[in-house]
Amino acid sequence: MAAPFFGQTGVPVRIRIFLAILLAYLLVGLTPRQLPPGVFTTFGLMLAVGIEIVTGLIIGFACQFIFWALQYAGDVFGFQMGLAMAQVFNPLNGQQTNPIARFFVMTVLLVFILLDGPHAILYALITSYDVVPLAGARLAAGGPLLVNWVGALFVTAIRLASPFMITFFLVEAALGIFARAVPQADLFSMSLPLKLLIGLSLSYLVLPHYLPLVPGFIDEMNSNLRDLLNVLAP
Repeated sequence: MAAPFFGQTGVPVRIRIFLAILLAYLLVGLTPRQLPPGVFTTFGLMLAVGIEIVTGLIIGFACQFIFWALQYAGDVFGFQMGLAMAQVFNPLNGQQTNPIARFFVMTVLLVFILLDGPHAILYALITSYDVVPLAGARLAAGGPLLVNWVGALFVTAIRLASPFMITFFLVEAALGIFARAVPQADLFSMSLPLKLLIGLSLSYLVLPHYLPLVPGFIDEMNSNLRDLLNVLAP
């Protein structure tokens, strides 16, 4: 439910539940046979299930940080281009969406699927049962790691958005000089189509160069998953 591709809001809930049940059925034979003694009581079983749910959510969130960084960078793209005032309704999640950000994230997700990114997530899920015992994850130890990833998320997003930010900073400076030179010009009506034209041209030139970075993002995701499993292991 929390992992990229498998937990996309565009996937119907029934299909996601079916995938969860199917994965549980397939992984039963791969889990260790020994169970903690406490699971044979009602409270112990509830506690064990809760720990496993939180562990799965943390693993899924560890895979999502890269996509959150891409989403944030795409929002910066659209905001700099002036598309914040032209948000469109996304029927998949029922929210207003920046079209450039949506296009950027879906394109990267497509490359992620083509490079077998979902298989890497499934492999990490299978490995987690060998590294982290059932109901024995050290959840508190994963907190500092998640905090570090949040900081890296913003750093990655700003680095991806830096060509747009620098370009539109220069555009804003040029428009400010023009406004001082020609005070009677209708700068507002002129700046919107100009920013949109520059933004679309820059997107055409820059965004294709971001796609070769996706393999590096997948490697970083795998590294994050390995670090997370090592931290969660007792």
